[in-house]
Amino acid sequence: MHRRARAPRRRPGRLSSLGPLLPLACQELTSASVSWPDSVGEVIPRHVPRSIGAAAPTRVAERLAEAVDGPRDVLHASATALYVDLDGWCLGLVSASATRVPCALWSTLDDLTPLAGRPVVVSDGTLVVGDCEVRVARLVDPRITRVGRHDTCSAKHSDAVTSRLDGLELPAEGRLTEPDLDRLIGRGPGLTPLGDDVVAGWLATRAALGRDDEAITDGVRRRLGATTLLSATLLDCAIRGEALPQLAAWLAHPTATTEQALLAVGATSGAGLMAGAELALTSLEEKSGRAA
Repeated sequence: MHRRARAPRRRPGRLSSLGPLLPLACQELTSASVSWPDSVGEVIPRHVPRSIGAAAPTRVAERLAEAVDGPRDVLHASATALYVDLDGWCLGLVSASATRVPCALWSTLDDLTPLAGRPVVVSDGTLVVGDCEVRVARLVDPRITRVGRHDTCSAKHSDAVTSRLDGLELPAEGRLTEPDLDRLIGRGPGLTPLGDDVVAGWLATRAALGRDDEAITDGVRRRLGATTLLSATLLDCAIRGEALPQLAAWLAHPTATTEQALLAVGATSGAGLMAGAELALTSLEEKSGRAA
């Protein structure tokens, strides 16, 4: 009597072991079936380097070296810039594509978003964001070194500048006074109010030409509390002739290219800086046989 051969038992595979979940497992994943931003954000963490190099303006490096170790409050964080309170002075960390303000470390990172929300401390003269150390790779001098010939200095600004000045009342002869400072400093929204940009352009240009106005400089220092910490720090930089590269380039070579580059800074910052610089140049024109 022959026994009937039994068919070999099939071991359940991975898919068959899912049982009633098999149809769902085999379903094509689409944007409608997966919450893409949430799932990606949870599964794939953003990469944060352990160390990055940065160029540092000389005074930034000096302030970091002198700073006491400890945590620092974050004032602003975005994809292009991170600003912290360094003992009453605004210290920045900016991306490779951001405007290189004279109070910041200029990093080589394209995007600072992965650093957002992380604690910031100063340790042994080094800025540390989360676990990422910002190492000073080289020193730079952000002071304006040359002012070229500007043939059209006058209180009448170009249409491109005037359209961004938001009706600010500026002195026709270019000389700033204490009442002007009261009207300008802190005037406008944002981290760097428009009125402050005008004053910063004026101060930096006069300093670059060796024609500081001590009364105005002292007046600005007394009013730093009337504006944001970042703007107050940039005014402090301007007193010393430290400025954005775009302003320095336009002052040295006033061409259409350098003008456009300066006006492209922020919504109104570039226009404010240019207006202030033009006022400073106008204030130094010789009138009635003497300079202002």
